[in-house]
Amino acid sequence: MNNIEKEYDEWCEVIANSRDAEDLIAHFRQHVSDHYERHQWEGDDSVKVWLVGVLNFMHIFEKKFPGIKTDDLLYKLCRHYKHAGGPHASFDVDEFVLNYKGDIKEFYEKNRTKSIALIK
Repeated sequence: MNNIEKEYDEWCEVIANSRDAEDLIAHFRQHVSDHYERHQWEGDDSVKVWLVGVLNFMHIFEKKFPGIKTDDLLYKLCRHYKHAGGPHASFDVDEFVLNYKGDIKEFYEKNRTKSIALIK
């Protein structure tokens, strides 16, 4: 293996392109729950083993869904920590959320409008 980073990246892309999204998501969900339950009791390195699997899935999902950009990730992170509480960002979260333009925001706004209509 000459370049581990390149080999890893290319193989993740092959995996992403050879599986449909539903299959990848189902396998990820199984890994997150079933594998965590198994690994959390297997010693000091068990969570690391589990987390390596999560990070592998993350890289595969990045290949499968290249349209998800860093601003989408940041918007979702801002929404979560703004509502759940937690560490404060080094930037104005409200300003970022207000100025963010993307499908994720449109999804939340559309569903919020539906929810408000159901309450009325």
